[in-house]
Amino acid sequence: MEHEYRLLFNYSMNMSTRTVRNFFGKWKYLMLACCVTYLFVIYIPISKENNSEKMEEVRFQPKDTVEHIPSHLISNNQKQKQKKTFNFNPKKGNPFEVEEVLTYNSIKLAERMKANVKSGEKRVILSYGTGLSAANLGGCPEWNCEFIQDRSRIGEADAILVSHYEPNIKAKSNQYVIYVSQESPANSGINVPHKSFINMTFGFRHDTPAGSPYGYTVKLGPNSRKTGEIVDKSLIAKKTKGAAWYVSHCSTNSRREVFVDRLNKYFEVDKYGSCSDLKCPRKGNCENMLDNDYFFYVAFENSICKDYVTEKLWNQGFQKTIVPLVMKRSLVEPFVPPNSFIAIDDFKSVKEMGEYLHYLMKNQTAYLEYFEWKRDYQVVFLDGQNHDVLEKPWGVCQICRILWEQPKKEYIIEDWDKYWRQSCEADGDLINSIPDVL
Repeated sequence: MEHEYRLLFNYSMNMSTRTVRNFFGKWKYLMLACCVTYLFVIYIPISKENNSEKMEEVRFQPKDTVEHIPSHLISNNQKQKQKKTFNFNPKKGNPFEVEEVLTYNSIKLAERMKANVKSGEKRVILSYGTGLSAANLGGCPEWNCEFIQDRSRIGEADAILVSHYEPNIKAKSNQYVIYVSQESPANSGINVPHKSFINMTFGFRHDTPAGSPYGYTVKLGPNSRKTGEIVDKSLIAKKTKGAAWYVSHCSTNSRREVFVDRLNKYFEVDKYGSCSDLKCPRKGNCENMLDNDYFFYVAFENSICKDYVTEKLWNQGFQKTIVPLVMKRSLVEPFVPPNSFIAIDDFKSVKEMGEYLHYLMKNQTAYLEYFEWKRDYQVVFLDGQNHDVLEKPWGVCQICRILWEQPKKEYIIEDWDKYWRQSCEADGDLINSIPDVL
């Protein structure tokens, strides 16, 4: 009996095996297709999730990442994501392509370069003895604004420009009162009837939609960026002198004159102007010395106030083949090219600064690093004489643009005294914090 059961079991196993073989032989391709389909359905969503995470990372990378990839390796899709640029064609100098302006203000260049102009009556800007004129609209004549100085037309004005308090001004709620000053708050100001009388300022401050700095920095568009040698090395090799300083105010709030005297113990600074025996007529050839003879230019301001950066830096400091020295890094850094200047508060002592300047004079490679910014950036000095596209992102053109905004925005400086008079450091604070020697 046991033998019969074993035979029956073996027969069953053989039949099962044959059945399975027949099943797989007949349906193996169908089952393979099912497995592939199953894996496709299960795996692909997971893969997509992983890829989406990677795309998200790329999406939040700095926008200029693409700019460092060779153009022939950039896909058409990437090229389309590059920033919009603007062509600047000034009255003097060569045209150049601009990608952005350097400022902490949230108003980007694309917004600054376009006004929402409507046909019909012009927007009217009235000046109360500010020294500005219709010529200041030279950068934006197509924006349909009128600049007047006839005070009897105050009722027509959309914006009223003042440089001192005018008791007869009774501004309406739909008129902007704009304070005009390019002087340091330590040496200028205006008495106001109430603390929110001024809507905005026109001048060196960047935290105003009507900012009008002495100069500014642009990041160049791809077509204007430079390659090859940026600075003539033979010109650098001929320089022999330390630092030059052109100065006319001998006693200042910043106490810059005190610091220069201290620096002179460790590094040669030649002073030109009314505070020294060395003379340098403004219209003479003396400024050529900055290119030919000197390694550094002293661009110290008479006071240390928020955003107060004048032609000392924008003109002599950046328009010459020279490295500018400034007083406070945090004051100028938001507006100027990277690694383009040396600040006194970079050093623990005056002696340490002097030693570093001597080092740069002896090391051409290290000195030339302060000019590398010229590859990707350009500094624009606004001399107030040429009213063209260079002024368009600033000043009177921006007032004109604001007057066309729809809906009209409300601009108020809530506490004038805090905004203006309290925007400067106490006299001598910075230089008193830096010892001669550690």
